[in-house]
Amino acid sequence: MKRFTFILIIIVMICIVFSKKIFSIDDHNASESNLYINVFDPKSLKFTFYHFDQIQNKSKLLFSKETADYTAFAYSERTSKLYFADGISDHTIQLFENDLNTNQMKQLTTLFNNVDFIQIDKDQKNILMRVLLRDEFRNFHIATYNLQTKKIQIWEEDNKDRSVLDFNYNPNNNQLIVVSFSENEDQKKLTEANKNQTKLQPIKHSLDIYNIEGQQIKHIADVERFISGASLAADASSVIISYDEAVDSPISHVVEIDIQSNTVKPLLDSSGIYSKIRSVKFDEKKEGFYFLSSFIDEKKGYSILEIPKESVLSYYDIKKNKVRNVWRAERSVIVNYSAEHF
Repeated sequence: MKRFTFILIIIVMICIVFSKKIFSIDDHNASESNLYINVFDPKSLKFTFYHFDQIQNKSKLLFSKETADYTAFAYSERTSKLYFADGISDHTIQLFENDLNTNQMKQLTTLFNNVDFIQIDKDQKNILMRVLLRDEFRNFHIATYNLQTKKIQIWEEDNKDRSVLDFNYNPNNNQLIVVSFSENEDQKKLTEANKNQTKLQPIKHSLDIYNIEGQQIKHIADVERFISGASLAADASSVIISYDEAVDSPISHVVEIDIQSNTVKPLLDSSGIYSKIRSVKFDEKKEGFYFLSSFIDEKKGYSILEIPKESVLSYYDIKKNKVRNVWRAERSVIVNYSAEHF
């Protein structure tokens, strides 16, 4: 099994078994955008998509589907359409659309081996997604699907070494932060670790800003960490990344990188309460960020083979240096979420 697939499975499996009560929110402010949350029930193999209004502290079920495949999603408020990944008969995973007004579902793509990390642009006309092409098994690209023209654009399709680990689109500046790495370096480090029976070391990840057309605007930094999330600020002045200390460690950190000066500022470290911090997302005003984390059984310790008993979607207020819990669901797994400001 390739290292990236292994890491992805870990990230999905360590995500969240929790109490159904949704915490009341303290000190409502402008950062409390609408949240869209993708929840997986491992017993029923059902994915459920929710809209959570933070101001009213209410959740609304948007759509539910039984599937054994990993899925990501994006939601268009203007058209009430949900875009998600699902498996088809040839064992590939493609992009689907479900109209919540008519409950009509249709398959939008056929040419991919896999689709995940789905997002929608601010005009809600283009779907951004991470994809594997049918003739590739580890070289991930970013692709866009135009909802009006039905055309697909695969970014840097000819680059067979560069692979996208993660990306995050910010509608406020219409740009993306993209985290990528070299497949050759990845395979070399994996081979060395297996040969020498040593712990896997992180590879060098490139942090870059792209526009919506797929053009690179700026290279920010090269980072040798086990990165688990990245987000670009609305003013495009900085990025935050979350990373783990080791592939088998629950200890994680969040730091902010100033794009102009390239200085690094620590923001949040994991504690006994918040471990395996991941999927960080800046709020609209750069006052704080959302993140997923897991709770670890202190008596048993941490094991990558074990699902933590409980995890949560939280928000960290940078000025107050305070974390508040935002959303929980009973005996389920939060696979991914989006925080919308438009």
